[in-house]
Amino acid sequence: MSPARARRTRLCQDAIQLRRRPHIHTVSFDPTEDGWVDTLVTVLQDHDVPNAARSAIIRVALQTLRDALAGRTHQEIARFFVQRDADRVLATFDGTSRLPFD
Repeated sequence: MSPARARRTRLCQDAIQLRRRPHIHTVSFDPTEDGWVDTLVTVLQDHDVPNAARSAIIRVALQTLRDALAGRTHQEIARFFVQRDADRVLATFDGTSRLPFD
């Protein structure tokens, strides 16, 4: 194999490996959300759930969100988030909490 072809092959293999690696994203939580996620981790650990960690909780949340938004138009997706925020604001006026463990 020529050196140029070997280099192209290695570059292609590197690109494939990059796509297979998990991507790392950072997420900022406010103190209430942070505590809530920590509480979930503790609950899962107390019940011997394998891989009980923040990342597992976020992956489940993303999958649930993906399922909730499946088949919606872009406008319906935007409305989903706007309505969700509006419901949370209204709940603060009613004094009712929408978060478990509060």
